[in-house]
Amino acid sequence: MKILIRCLFLIAAFNLSALQKVQIVPVNPTKQAENVKIYIVYPEENQIDKSSEVWVQLRLRGYPLGNRTNNDRAKEIASSQLGQSIHVVVDNNVYFARTGPSLSPFDEEGNFYEAMYRFKIPYSLSQGQHFLRVFPARSYGESLKEIGSFAATTFYVQNKRKNKEMNLSMPYITYNEPSGFLNLKEKEPVLLDFYVTNAALSEDGYSVRVSIDKKVKRKLTKWVPYYIYGLKKGKHTIRLELLDKDMKKAPGYFNDTTRSFTIS
Repeated sequence: MKILIRCLFLIAAFNLSALQKVQIVPVNPTKQAENVKIYIVYPEENQIDKSSEVWVQLRLRGYPLGNRTNNDRAKEIASSQLGQSIHVVVDNNVYFARTGPSLSPFDEEGNFYEAMYRFKIPYSLSQGQHFLRVFPARSYGESLKEIGSFAATTFYVQNKRKNKEMNLSMPYITYNEPSGFLNLKEKEPVLLDFYVTNAALSEDGYSVRVSIDKKVKRKLTKWVPYYIYGLKKGKHTIRLELLDKDMKKAPGYFNDTTRSFTIS
């Protein structure tokens, strides 16, 4: 019995030590041009689509897709082979990325250009209400955060039945990274990134609570990217919750999101 107790104590001590090594460090957002704008052309707000296979059309200005982001951060964290892309979130599912091709070659207007993109959501949707959120992302996954670089809309499939309680005019967060499979170099950090809408994070206002593997918990009071250090290879989960000034969860099902990802 004493041996068993000692073993359990050592296991608990080892797990605690591993958790203490996990660090969540804020970093500055990547600088971006102010002219980047994204618009949802289709589906229009509150539109009823007759088919469960829904097409999306977007207009993006001032941001080239498919290119590898060329800056210091691209050397610090893992990048996608897709290059710079648009992250598309349907309801509160994991995002899928799109890079093109555009519907027509872009038109040069000084330092600005604009392109249209059309694609089908890669899965069928149930009847009723749905939500669409889109934003440009760097080749390493970080979302652009200037005004105009995020768009959202509500649409319906076949009828106007409400499936989830969500008001896009209220404060909400959009989980972005990490997701999927990450092939990391030794000591390379994991990017933690999310988008905040209709709210400002602060010490005494709204905040985001992050939970890693249901054990490591931190309160985030700045809307910036974060680096996570110390995660071992294998499967992990991250939960993000938007909290109000009283540390109560903000209403809306976007505001409590859990994602899994795997480090190899």
